[in-house]
Amino acid sequence: MNQWVRGLCMVSCALLAAAPVWASDGASLAGDKAELQLLRERLEKLEQKVADQGAAAAGAAPGNAIIQLPSGLHGVQMSGFVDTAYTYNLNEPNSRVNGLRVFDTRAGDFMVNNAELVVEKPVSSDSPVGFRTDLDFGTDAEVVGAVTTGLGSTTDELDLQQAYVEYLAPIGNGLDVRFGKFVTLHGAEVIESKDNWNYSRSYLFGFAIPFTHTGLRASYPWTEWLSTVVGINNGWDVVDDNNKAKTLEFGATMTPFEGFSLGSTYMVGAEQAGDSRDQRHLLDIVATYQPMENLTLKLNADIAHEEDALSETGGGSANWNGIAAYAKYDISDRWSVAGRWEIFNDQDGARTAVNAAATSPTGSAIADLELMEWTFTNEFKLHEHLIGRLEYRLDKADSAIFRHDQGFSDYQNTVAVEFIAPF
Repeated sequence: MNQWVRGLCMVSCALLAAAPVWASDGASLAGDKAELQLLRERLEKLEQKVADQGAAAAGAAPGNAIIQLPSGLHGVQMSGFVDTAYTYNLNEPNSRVNGLRVFDTRAGDFMVNNAELVVEKPVSSDSPVGFRTDLDFGTDAEVVGAVTTGLGSTTDELDLQQAYVEYLAPIGNGLDVRFGKFVTLHGAEVIESKDNWNYSRSYLFGFAIPFTHTGLRASYPWTEWLSTVVGINNGWDVVDDNNKAKTLEFGATMTPFEGFSLGSTYMVGAEQAGDSRDQRHLLDIVATYQPMENLTLKLNADIAHEEDALSETGGGSANWNGIAAYAKYDISDRWSVAGRWEIFNDQDGARTAVNAAATSPTGSAIADLELMEWTFTNEFKLHEHLIGRLEYRLDKADSAIFRHDQGFSDYQNTVAVEFIAPF
């Protein structure tokens, strides 16, 4: 009996001693549940962040780096390239200048054409607000800056080629609006040599059309095969407007069937300094056709007219026009060849006046100048991040304006080597 009493007392004491522990365990269990819920919420946020980064990376162009800014702007991309070249002029001009060239102007010189850095945030239906800036260093920047009013000196080898904000408005199929400075819609070529088929630029790109505009541009895709663009800007290659008028641009791109596209752009506006009345008109047409997998053909035509553009030489309107034909054939994944033929008529000497005067025997501008050129370019993809080019070009004019040793000639031959490192 004493043993049963003793055992019962021991069990009672154990239960009394354990009661506070159970109470403590209950409180601890509630705390564990709260902490577990907090960890679950943090895990969900982390999974969403990783998913957003993956979506941004999937939408980025190949080779572009993704920068996650502290502000939380996901999908910001950075890309660019370095472009270097050497050009030899077989005419061996004493001036060491390639006549009537716009970008590859230096003969017998190694050149840093462009070191470009692009930072952009592309727009999408999920992220409708974006921006883009293109910063150029090198001789190409000096060329573009030399014809641009505003944003620095005309001799700087530094140029803010593009800087605009972009908004994809949720209207119909999506109205894309850009506000700031952007490249022109005209032409079959662009400022960046790496995105052209040839190293040297055409006469049409150098003399017939503008490079950049500053203003407002809106584009809208009506269908899968038709899109249009309208815009208003300060004019040709100006950041600060040089008169009180504005320039209007209208464009349309059609892809009626696979392998073919047709683009047309028209601009009209007063472009002369201090003159808001006399209008400059430009119609540009670009057609691209791919008849087979490895072959692409392209045709570019420009027609322009400007009222009272020759006031310094007795008055009258100026006219210029031209046509360029391109062909590119991919021999393999690493080797391609491209050719270009063009003819450019500067009927009144308004577009080539400065360049022609600098190279002509008389030292004065030549009116009614007709230019023709043939270009053949070999391109080699030496590495994923290295492109090499070897180019031969023949220029021909209806006047002896190209320097030849100590004299002048109506033709010019150049050979160029170019290396581009995109990143």
